[in-house]
Amino acid sequence: MKYRFRFTIAVFVFFFFKVTRVDDWGHFLDWDTNTTVSLVYTVVIVMMLWEVVSRYVYAQSKNLSLRNNLGLYKISTKATLIVLPLVFLSTYLYEEFLADVGCCNDGYRKGSFLIDSAQGFVISLLIIAYEIIILYVKNAIRSAREKEAIQKELAAAKLESLKNQVNPHFLFNSFSVLSSLVEHDSKQAIKFIAKLSDMYRYILENDEKGVVTLQEELSFLDSYVFLLQMRHQSAIVVDKDISLDNLDLKVPPMSIQILVENAVKHNSFSIDDPLHISIKNEGDKAIVVENEKRKKESLTTSTKIGLKNLSNRLILSAGRALEITDNEESFKVRLPLSLA
Repeated sequence: MKYRFRFTIAVFVFFFFKVTRVDDWGHFLDWDTNTTVSLVYTVVIVMMLWEVVSRYVYAQSKNLSLRNNLGLYKISTKATLIVLPLVFLSTYLYEEFLADVGCCNDGYRKGSFLIDSAQGFVISLLIIAYEIIILYVKNAIRSAREKEAIQKELAAAKLESLKNQVNPHFLFNSFSVLSSLVEHDSKQAIKFIAKLSDMYRYILENDEKGVVTLQEELSFLDSYVFLLQMRHQSAIVVDKDISLDNLDLKVPPMSIQILVENAVKHNSFSIDDPLHISIKNEGDKAIVVENEKRKKESLTTSTKIGLKNLSNRLILSAGRALEITDNEESFKVRLPLSLA
């Protein structure tokens, strides 16, 4: 189908240029060897250029960014540079062929090498423009569909997140720890209540936000880790090593906490054999959360919906996804930082 369309366009191009060159309209429909040779050449050059452009655009479109049109400009520029020498070469060979066979020297053919090359170049630009427009439309449709799918996933994850905010198991465990502290250590109990309050205040205040500052997220993380370690004692060791001057860099709210929670949820640990979780930064580019893998015997199959949701939130807010490295020894997640 596509080649039939291209052939039709090539024939149209031939007659268009024939109209621009005709002197005697009475002989416009005359058909001879000269006309046949010119038609064949036009069809061949259009089909060849179109195939080259189409294949190149398709190959380059796989790495095309969907967030802006810069990739389209680069592809069109490179495609132009590729077809330009092809146009001159094909025109030169065509002119040499006509000279060798002594063909097309009548009144109909008055073109020169430069004129034929210019016409070929114009055809190439139109072909490139057509392919780029088609690519732009396809990418716009694909981008819209992907964003719609992400929004649906976020809506479902948001509902799940709202449920988890008042998770009875979390509250039960927290109150169980609090009850023990009230009885044996009132000072720690007061601190525990303050941290628990800080956590829920942070969740309620930032649930609707796309991003928060790294400083806010780290403060929230401290409260979460405090509650975690009050419950599990030394069975969980969180090594936080953040060396950043700019703590105004942005991350999605509760993002680092989700990564720590994921490590606790999917690994076994004990006082005698604690789980170590490392949190550090890669310059001002990313936060890396890594933990050693400890197979939990009764663990059900993980859906990884929490990580998938977080990755989709990152795509929408910063245009980058989580980078996960999963092997037999460790599980590492790279959380990109953004300026806005």
